[in-house]
Amino acid sequence: MKLLSTKLSTHLLEPAVIPDVRGWFQVAFSIEDLHKLNIPFNSVYQLNHSYTEHKGVVRGPNYQMRPYNQAKVIRVVKGAIYSVGIDIDPESENYGHSVGFYLSAENKYLMYVPNTYAHGFTSLEDDTEIEYFTDNVYCYEAAKSFRFDDKALIDESGAQGIDWTMGGKVNLNLSIRSDKNSNAPDFKYCEF
Repeated sequence: MKLLSTKLSTHLLEPAVIPDVRGWFQVAFSIEDLHKLNIPFNSVYQLNHSYTEHKGVVRGPNYQMRPYNQAKVIRVVKGAIYSVGIDIDPESENYGHSVGFYLSAENKYLMYVPNTYAHGFTSLEDDTEIEYFTDNVYCYEAAKSFRFDDKALIDESGAQGIDWTMGGKVNLNLSIRSDKNSNAPDFKYCEF
C-alpha cells in the first residue's frame, strides 16, 4: 500500500494491484499496511456496503459521538465518488475544515478518515457502491449528521461551504436525501 496524499489528518492510499493473464488481484485493506504508514486503525469492527442509485446524490456528512466515534477506510467497488472528511473536533485547529478525494472503482484508491471527522460523499456516477471499514460499533443513539451545505464549513480551497460538485463535475440531485440528512441541524450544533 502506498500513501499518495495527506490532507489535514486524512490520507489517500493506493493498494498494490497485481495483474496477471486472468485479470488482477489486490489486498484492498490491511491493518498491517496502515500501521507501516503510521495510520491509527487498530481493529475492524464492521464492513459497511452502501449503494447509491443516482449520480449527484450527497450522503452525509455523518459521524458518531464519543465514545462511539469511528475511524473509517473507504473504497469504491463500483462507480465513483467525491469523498469528503470534515474535522469535527472542537479542540482541533482545523475544526470545521474539510478535505476531499476522488475515489473510483477504476483507480481503486482508499481514503482514511480519522475518528474525529465526519464523512460524506457525492456519487459521481449512477449505480455507485462503496465499502467502508469502521473501527468501532455502530450506535443508533450516537449517530449524527449536520447540513452538508452549511456555509460555516470550510472547503479545502479555503472557501466558505464545501463544493460537493467537485468543481462542477456533477450536478447535485438534491431531491434524493435521507430524512436524517434532510433534517440535519447546522454545523454549529454538532455534538461530538
